[in-house]
Order: sequence, then C-alpha cells, then structure tokens
Amino acid sequence: MVARANRSDIVQLIGRILTAAAVALTAAGCTHVARPAQPDSPTMAVSGASTPYPSPTSVAASWGAPLSGLFISQGTRTVGVARIAGTATGATLTLDGVSTTPNPALKIILNEGALSKDTSGDIVVQDPKFLDIGGHLKPGPGSQTFELPPYPPFTIRSVTIMDSRTNVAYGTADLNPGPALG
Repeated sequence: MVARANRSDIVQLIGRILTAAAVALTAAGCTHVARPAQPDSPTMAVSGASTPYPSPTSVAASWGAPLSGLFISQGTRTVGVARIAGTATGATLTLDGVSTTPNPALKIILNEGALSKDTSGDIVVQDPKFLDIGGHLKPGPGSQTFELPPYPPFTIRSVTIMDSRTNVAYGTADLNPGPALG
C-alpha cells in the first residue's frame, strides 16, 4: 500500500525538518535567520505558531522606502527622477520624466553601490553587486513603474539605465531616503 501525502502534510513535515535543523545548528553554535514567509507562499505552522505575512510597513522598511534620486548622465544625456516606494506585496520603482537617447535595449538595474569618480575621473558605480529587475525602458519621456520583489537581496543605493548589448551606463540616480524629489 502506498501512502499519498497532501500539500499541507508536506509543508508541516518541511517545517518540522527545518525546526530540527535550526535546533541542531543552534546547539552547535551556528545560527541562521530565515526571511519571513512570502505572501504567495503558504504560511507554515511550527509547534502551533504561524509566521505572519509581512506588513506593508515591514516591506517598505526592507527597501528603506521611500527612496528617490535624480539621474546623472554617464554614457549619454539622461535626466529624470527615480523613486522606490513600498507596497503591500513588495515595492515599486517609478521613473518620472526620464529622458535619454532612444535605444530598444535599455534595461533598468538596481545597484548596491552609489556613484563615484574612478581613477580616470569618470562617474561610475564601482560596486559589482546589482539586480537586473527585468524591466526595459520604453522610448520617450514619461513615467514608468516597475514591480519589485518584497525583499531586496542587498541595500539598494542607486538605479542605472544601461544598454543591455554594450553594458554602457546611460545614467544613474543615487537613491536617498525621504520624501520624493520633485
């Protein structure tokens, strides 16, 4: 006879395994802090307790939102404002009044680093950590909004518009906490 487990049984089993692993690691002097359950994931029950969904306030805090900054031209003239705001399920990046040289291969990336001058005097983002949000900049000035995940993989300090074919940065906006720039 073959027993079939349903989804809830599997989730409970995984929860018990993870709890046992955490106890074993803690006893060994190691610790690991897991992220809260994502809104699209089922909430796991461990010993009768449940992990609540993140609140809009905690999501905004994970991004440091609200954040905003003005674009600085790099590879070509680029102007406009970048804003990150927390939402109930993640965050949004809004580009307002962004104008740059038209190119169908322009993508948006988020960086851990901020703008600085390199040894040759060029304005660059020197930190290699970045998150390609999968968004492409539409041609023409205007406002565009991109959905971001609930939790960033690192602290976001700038937004770059980049040519995906040549990896040339057209412009970057350093992000600062506080009310949106006008």
